[in-house]
Amino acid sequence: MGSVSRGFRLAKASWRVVKEDRELLWLPIISFACSLAVMAVFGLGMLGIGLPDQGGSVSPGIYALGFCMYVALSFVTIYFNAAVIGTAMKRLQGEDAKIGDGLALARQHIGKIFVWALITATIGMILRQIQENAGILGRIVIGIVGIAWSVLTYFVVPVLLYEPVGVGQSIKRSAQIFRERWGEQFIGNATIGLAVVLVSIPVVLVGALITAVVAPVGIVLLIVSIGALLAIGAACSGVFNAALYRYATTGEASGAFSLDDMNASFRPRRRNRGAGPGGFTGQGFGGGPAMPAPPPSSESPDRPDL
Repeated sequence: MGSVSRGFRLAKASWRVVKEDRELLWLPIISFACSLAVMAVFGLGMLGIGLPDQGGSVSPGIYALGFCMYVALSFVTIYFNAAVIGTAMKRLQGEDAKIGDGLALARQHIGKIFVWALITATIGMILRQIQENAGILGRIVIGIVGIAWSVLTYFVVPVLLYEPVGVGQSIKRSAQIFRERWGEQFIGNATIGLAVVLVSIPVVLVGALITAVVAPVGIVLLIVSIGALLAIGAACSGVFNAALYRYATTGEASGAFSLDDMNASFRPRRRNRGAGPGGFTGQGFGGGPAMPAPPPSSESPDRPDL
């Protein structure tokens, strides 16, 4: 229960950051609008090629367009998530942040973001195809593999933004941070998602009642309300990602995030337990390494601590 309650406190801290800088909400909204535009464009392309008749085979062109659409959607999502993280990081550092700052940072790394989107889309489609053709046990295994991939790559986007490494090294670096700082990114993100679901229940019920009386008004209210909740959830998740990365690489907690909660969210690897007093110190957790060392580079890393 301690982990769950701490997760809710971290989720609430993320919301407080978003509430103080509500411009952040525009980034998920723009991302959603761009995603709709991408689906519309590729949908028209598929109609132009011609959808298969019922029971007919799908043409290679449809498969190719479907993959390209998946890559484009991944790119849009990651690009605007990077913008949220960039804006939130400045806010956590006590600077006056605008969404233009986050968009500018994402634009500076647009090439690496595209490569990462291509990798995530490819792996996602491969896992989905395997899962669809596997039995129950196979689906469970592939589901676990998908979760493990998501966890190990959780810090890829902030690493791409703040450390002078390529996409391959970013994946390794993200996994390294996770291994060295096994923490509660799942708990925090899960509680953010749970909070959105809990709030959406009464919203959906009220919207359904209004729809039963005045259908057009109820439908519009449902779309707007659920869209707003999803935007809040996406913005909070980006803030949480930025805060965890900042703490994992600098040991600093700022803004609405409690140092005690952040410190408790990161535990030493099992081999380090008992090596010394707990907590984040100059020598790391329990006397271990101070933090996961970034990969060697001739450039100066543009991390949030510099």
